[in-house]
Amino acid sequence: MKIVQQYWKKARPLTLREALEDCVVGKSERGKSFVYKKYYGYVMAVVLRYISTEMEAEEAVNESFVKVFRKIASFEMHADEPALEKTFRSWLARIAVNTSIDLLRTRKPTSFLEDTSDEELKSHTVVMTDRLGVEDIMKLLTRLPDIQCSIFNLFEIEGYSHEEIGTMLNIPESTSRTYLTRAKQRLRKLYIEEFSVSHNIHS
Repeated sequence: MKIVQQYWKKARPLTLREALEDCVVGKSERGKSFVYKKYYGYVMAVVLRYISTEMEAEEAVNESFVKVFRKIASFEMHADEPALEKTFRSWLARIAVNTSIDLLRTRKPTSFLEDTSDEELKSHTVVMTDRLGVEDIMKLLTRLPDIQCSIFNLFEIEGYSHEEIGTMLNIPESTSRTYLTRAKQRLRKLYIEEFSVSHNIHS
């Protein structure tokens, strides 16, 4: 009976709590494998909000997990299971965001140059309308320059201030504000173009 119990314990899937404890205490590959497989897609989705290149995104994801397993002992596990899942995902996301930003900062400054003129954008309002929904925004974000996309995500989604963003990206606070304005302008412009095309197709 004892052998059967031991086999069952090994054979059944791990819970998140067991996997995290295994990473900290047991330090086996089983716990790490569980976390990596379960949250790979989630971390990739976070990274892709900042990095559009597939190879660089993959690099950021793997580096994020390296940091996760290195720091996992510092993660405070909530006693409540749903809360544990929520806080762990939030912790993962923060590491993924910081890793993505670190990768962006290693690029040459020229990679942050704008390719859209003020003249091209000035006719498009900055205000996000109700018709421009969250799903629309997330799809269109991939078509923005990385710097615009990153600042939009950091400010609008992650909740960082322009001062914090400036520090993270090594740019003036005023530049962060400018890029955010241009990101909103371009999103609006792209949405108008998409909506017009869709309208013409179905009309």
